[in-house]
Amino acid sequence: MASLKFLLGLIPSTAKIEQAEKALIAEFDKLNAFAKSDTLKKFTELKELVASSSFLQKKKEIESLSFKGSEEYAREKEFLSLQKAKDIVLYFRTIGGSSLKKFQELDGSDKIKGYESLEKLVQSLEFREKSKSKEFKGSDDEKKLQEFNRLKSSSEIKEYYTFKKSKEYTNFLNTDGSTRLARYNELKEYVVTPEFKEKKSYLLDKKRFGKSDMFKELQEFDKLKKDKDILWYFKIKDSDKFYVLKNRELTFSDEFEGDNLNTKTWLTNYFWGDKILHDRYSVEIDMQAYTEKDNFEIRNSILKIITKPQKVQGKVWSGADGFKTKEFAFTSGLINTGKSFRQKYGTFTAKIKLGDPSVKSAFWMLADQITPHIDVCRTLNGKVAVNYFASVNKKAKASVGSKYANDFFIFSLEWSADKLVWKINNTEVLTQTSDVPQEPMYILFSGGLDKPVNSMTSMEIDWVRVYQPKK
Repeated sequence: MASLKFLLGLIPSTAKIEQAEKALIAEFDKLNAFAKSDTLKKFTELKELVASSSFLQKKKEIESLSFKGSEEYAREKEFLSLQKAKDIVLYFRTIGGSSLKKFQELDGSDKIKGYESLEKLVQSLEFREKSKSKEFKGSDDEKKLQEFNRLKSSSEIKEYYTFKKSKEYTNFLNTDGSTRLARYNELKEYVVTPEFKEKKSYLLDKKRFGKSDMFKELQEFDKLKKDKDILWYFKIKDSDKFYVLKNRELTFSDEFEGDNLNTKTWLTNYFWGDKILHDRYSVEIDMQAYTEKDNFEIRNSILKIITKPQKVQGKVWSGADGFKTKEFAFTSGLINTGKSFRQKYGTFTAKIKLGDPSVKSAFWMLADQITPHIDVCRTLNGKVAVNYFASVNKKAKASVGSKYANDFFIFSLEWSADKLVWKINNTEVLTQTSDVPQEPMYILFSGGLDKPVNSMTSMEIDWVRVYQPKK
């Protein structure tokens, strides 16, 4: 059935799978975040609160309150009394009128000082004696007397001294800066505050429970009970929707987001070539030499493993002759996690555009020996294939059309203790239930050739991810 699906192209699109996975992960992350959210915590607290026996008792206590007899009532009553008091009324009339302003402008001025100095002079015994003499007329002293009389008869001086001697000014002096005035101003400011108005309105309201914090808590609970996120959370938290995500753990991934290949993760050589030979090599049937870095390119978070015509010298392994030097007409790239990552069981998956199906591009897995050898996917003889070599003489395989090499597809191997399942875009290609590997394996990506090509070609890897079941 799987073969027919692949023949007809009846498998989910890569974009739809990624969108669905991304949406599922986003929703799962949202679920986990919401489980720790203040919103859910508040809902749980309020649910317990409004169901408690103390809630109704407290409601009765609030409804028994009244405005009369309250602190707010006493303060308002005191304010209204002070507001009508004669001294307070007169005080504000004084500071609002013009007489005090004129008085304060003259008080202590040079004009008043000059007038009072002249007054002191002309009232002195010595000055009065001088004024009786013949020499007084036309003298400076007569001019001072004339200036004094002029000032004394001016309306400005008269008004100044009239106000200074008035009951109004006395009241101003007694009231200004007094504790009584400070209390009035304090109460005046208080009775116009939103706090006072709200409390007074609350105490006068027979439905004052509706103004209480408890009522607000009840309203908040009722609101949260209908909140779409709360409804969504309790509907979905125990569902099977996130079964896969809840039961897997990401153990390895590379999204190729840097500018260069991470050589702490990836060897650009066969594992044993790095460990024993300390050099790179190809196997006897390969037409390509594997370079250290020239055949790799990362752009836009995609790793390209490039296979191209290029003459180089390199080593080749022959079962009969061992290692020997050979001139290659082509180069390609190989990467593996032999030193950095190995795993037994789990899901090994990558989004890959294999490219030219006549080139040997592969996503595969090895342990420490030649076998077991798993091809999660491989291009071979113009087709895309999956293979399993349990030993040199035991092989399982399946192939699909070349169309699965020409675009990005998600190739996966699901490995458990008793089964291997190969999938392309979540659609099963091959299942193996015998000779299942029981040792940790590492992952490899490689290009290569078993027949010449005329131009450069490449395999493109968007990402690779490995999961293991949660214990």
